[in-house]
Amino acid sequence: MKKFLLICLGLAAIVNARPSLQVDRDRVEAGKSFGLQLVVPIQELPSPREVPQLETRNGFVFVGLDSADQMMRPSMEDMFNSFFNGGGRSYKARVYSFKLKAPKKTGQLDVGQITWEIAGQKQIVANSIPVNVQRSYNDDALAVSLSASKKSIYEGEQFYVTLGLHTYEHFEGGLQATDMSTGNDFIVHRSDLSNMEFKPVEGARREMQASAKFAWLAPTKSGNLQIPPFKFKYTKRGEPKVVEENKNMGGMQFHSQTIKQESIEAEATSPIINITVKPLPAEGKPENFSGMVGDYKFNAEFDRTNLKVGEALTLSISIKGDGTPGTITDPKLPDFSDFRSVPPENNISKKITGNKVVTSKDIKVFLYPKKKGSFEIPEISYSWFNPSKKQYEVAKVGPWTIEVEKGDASAEMVFQSPAAASGTPSVQKQEIESLGSDIRFIHKVTGASESGAPHRSIPFWIAFVAALPFYFIVSFVITRRRKHMGDAALVRKNKANKMLKEKFAKAREALQKNEGKAFFAALENGLVDYLSNLTNLEFKGMTRPQMKQELEKLGISAETITAIDNWLEKCAFVRFAPVTASAEEQAQMLKDVEKLCEGLNRLK
Repeated sequence: MKKFLLICLGLAAIVNARPSLQVDRDRVEAGKSFGLQLVVPIQELPSPREVPQLETRNGFVFVGLDSADQMMRPSMEDMFNSFFNGGGRSYKARVYSFKLKAPKKTGQLDVGQITWEIAGQKQIVANSIPVNVQRSYNDDALAVSLSASKKSIYEGEQFYVTLGLHTYEHFEGGLQATDMSTGNDFIVHRSDLSNMEFKPVEGARREMQASAKFAWLAPTKSGNLQIPPFKFKYTKRGEPKVVEENKNMGGMQFHSQTIKQESIEAEATSPIINITVKPLPAEGKPENFSGMVGDYKFNAEFDRTNLKVGEALTLSISIKGDGTPGTITDPKLPDFSDFRSVPPENNISKKITGNKVVTSKDIKVFLYPKKKGSFEIPEISYSWFNPSKKQYEVAKVGPWTIEVEKGDASAEMVFQSPAAASGTPSVQKQEIESLGSDIRFIHKVTGASESGAPHRSIPFWIAFVAALPFYFIVSFVITRRRKHMGDAALVRKNKANKMLKEKFAKAREALQKNEGKAFFAALENGLVDYLSNLTNLEFKGMTRPQMKQELEKLGISAETITAIDNWLEKCAFVRFAPVTASAEEQAQMLKDVEKLCEGLNRLK
């Protein structure tokens, strides 16, 4: 009975064997060759028949076709069905092997369709053949893209660049930027990329991608400029390698093979971006051109047109536009010779609006009329070049007529000492006379008192002469201290090391808490503030090219200037990018910056 069952199962395996399609490898890699096999049991081969044809799609390339008869083992499905319908025995089949080359594109792709002409009629064997194409282990596991919103612009015109990151199946992590400099030919406003989010790629669940606007730039000169490649380092899974081992166990030799994949470090770079920068046209350029390029709004107004001598007149100016990020030049002001003025107040701010960085500048000019009268303030104009209209634009405000009446105090007194002019009145002559008549207890010095005068005694003069050196020493110390306290630059220099230690203490605290962005912020602020305190220059408000120029004027070596610039670039990137360095790398960076600051002590 058992023998009869096995015979039935064997017959069922032959009967149930059917044509099938299979790929000759577990992993189809982009750009590499692979085989697609059409397996047809010999007993099911149609006759008469032609050679089956493959019509490829989606970039797959047909290389050739081979055929051979082979003994085939049953599939897992047939093995499973053998418990119910019989089967499990090998069978002879004709194997048609289509040799193909996969496209560079990855993901779930359709190879095409297979047709077969049988008995003069064309039949479709497979209308769609889905294959999962994966990136080669030898290829980069990270692709970095950098694209500019404009490739041809005017000098000073604003544009933005978009950073894209694409990770593939064999990407393992450790993403860290090594260079994200945009060069020295642009003024840059960086975006905050801390919330840059990776999402699965449609049709390839093992791949992730993210993109965001990285920075807004404005060229500082015309010509053919370049944004250098961005560089990232990361870890990827290497190509599988067969490792053969021979072991001796109990006097017997055993041979084994294992497949290993090691993690290796790699680097990915973005392509260079070429930007063509056109000079501003000479035709139609206004006489007092501001130098701004973009779309601007300008307004100026006085808070009053009628006032008295001694009162202040405020001129408020507002400029707003999408040109060079963080920079707006001042308008040319009219002649205010009939007024005294104090240094104006300036307030500048930046805000990302839509796809542009809009910079706003508010200026307040305080004027004090010198005398009464009627004064004509001419119009104030502001000009810019509008690249979208390809022409210069001018905004004009005014003129104004200012009426000044006589005040309670002279303009000279109010300007030099407003508090005295508006405070308690000075003492008059008659008041002095009445005060003099009220002075009592004034009496004549008697002769006895004169004879007892101390300056007529020798001990007095001995004590007086002995006290003179102490007087000069105390006067010298007080004078030097007052001079020291009055010298703001000297005070800043003396406090430089103390403030630097505080910044480094914050950096160490952030390092212990594993707060990467806070660490690099403390590092960057510490270096910039240290330079500012040592030189009494405000580097925090400068662009990096301006910083380089100022450091060169101070006689700093080119090597040190390059080191400072590289550290500022690295710190700035990590603060805005969704990557950071390891704790060991951060600790080493802190030591390097401390060493760099020690070398800057000679500026003191």
